[in-house]
Amino acid sequence: MMRLVEAASVERSDPPRAVVPLRISVVQDGSRLHYGLPLGLKLAGILGTVHTDWFVRPGSLEAMAVDWFARMGGATGRRLADRRCAGLDDSRVVASGWVGLLARFLEGRGETPEAIFVRRSQAIASQVMADGWRDANGLAGFVRNIDPALCEAARCQGLAVVLDQMIAPIDVQVHEEARQAELWPNWQSSRDRGADIMRRIERQSWDAASHITCASDYVRDGLIGTGVARERISVIPYPVDVGAFPFSDRRDRKGPVVVGFVGAISLRKGAPAFFEIAKRFDPAKVRFVMVGPITAAPALVERHRGAVEVIGSVPRTQVRQWLERFDLFLFPSVCEGSAGAVMEAMSTGLPVVTTPNSGTPVRDGEEGYVLGCEDLAGMARRVDQLVRDQDLRLRMGAAAHDQVQALTVLRYGQAWHDLLRRVCAHGGQDISPFL
Repeated sequence: MMRLVEAASVERSDPPRAVVPLRISVVQDGSRLHYGLPLGLKLAGILGTVHTDWFVRPGSLEAMAVDWFARMGGATGRRLADRRCAGLDDSRVVASGWVGLLARFLEGRGETPEAIFVRRSQAIASQVMADGWRDANGLAGFVRNIDPALCEAARCQGLAVVLDQMIAPIDVQVHEEARQAELWPNWQSSRDRGADIMRRIERQSWDAASHITCASDYVRDGLIGTGVARERISVIPYPVDVGAFPFSDRRDRKGPVVVGFVGAISLRKGAPAFFEIAKRFDPAKVRFVMVGPITAAPALVERHRGAVEVIGSVPRTQVRQWLERFDLFLFPSVCEGSAGAVMEAMSTGLPVVTTPNSGTPVRDGEEGYVLGCEDLAGMARRVDQLVRDQDLRLRMGAAAHDQVQALTVLRYGQAWHDLLRRVCAHGGQDISPFL
């Protein structure tokens, strides 16, 4: 009797669904994550078309132009020159090219960055709709840099839409920056000017998405606190190109210990805290160096930097050389998604003193130290501890290197593949989190 019941049960069960091959279109603004998302999807065998504004193909007119721009100097030329990726099949990339570049040159100087981002995202959305979906059954992109209307159109066409929240929600960001402005009254933040625009874009994007990813618990908690259901969020850590940032042996260093920073020199990234901590050390014994674009007022940075050596913006190809010169990494950021600069520093074997808001894989007491954004005394104490104890620096630096070795583009693509497979299996509807 039991066998008959079992057989009847099998006969009545629905036949298994056919596995439909995944084909994912990506909206890629700039070179975000150094093209880590489309590269990861390509390695996973599910990349469809990549839509972007500017992409440099070998031997193209764009390549000759950006090489000339780079020789002329300037941050804009360097950014344009970095819009290339040898790992992507050129045939997969659709770029607006010169039309998009001209539109950027014509942008109004008085506009907020948020208003400019909206117009750029709408331009790429028009490009995607004109090009068509090319048999895609999924769309991937980044909240704040993909047009919510495009996401809604994709859902209406039956595509699964998975979006990455690349930084904590705007309400969290505004709160953190406002608190820093109170602590550092001479530093100014213009974030409130465009906050309403970003708030609207975020809400519309979350509503249009089948599922949301983020790279850290810090961002996930911010999303939940802003009202996004926990089950709609999956944490997928960002990748780091460990091959481009190999381990550096720092055992035989001579001279002052170098405390380094890579990133935008701004209020949000913790520049005032970095400057303040540097004041507590003897510059003959400890050097503090900041590498990155100065997004705060240059005169303000000059007035407050004290003993800090501010290098300014450098080509991405030089970042590794600067990291190799550092002995430890201080990153007191107050709001991130997951700082790639920290993971690159870890890959080279640098111990890190940072905050939980940096969203990095640093574990307190293992690869460095994690302290509250306002605990400057604590950060200075931990920096001093690492300065004085070379064995501790080397041990934590080695642990940092080991910690990020698994965060490869291949792993990132596989994690997205598994998540997208589950989303598509549910008809593009919300699913439980993928952790």
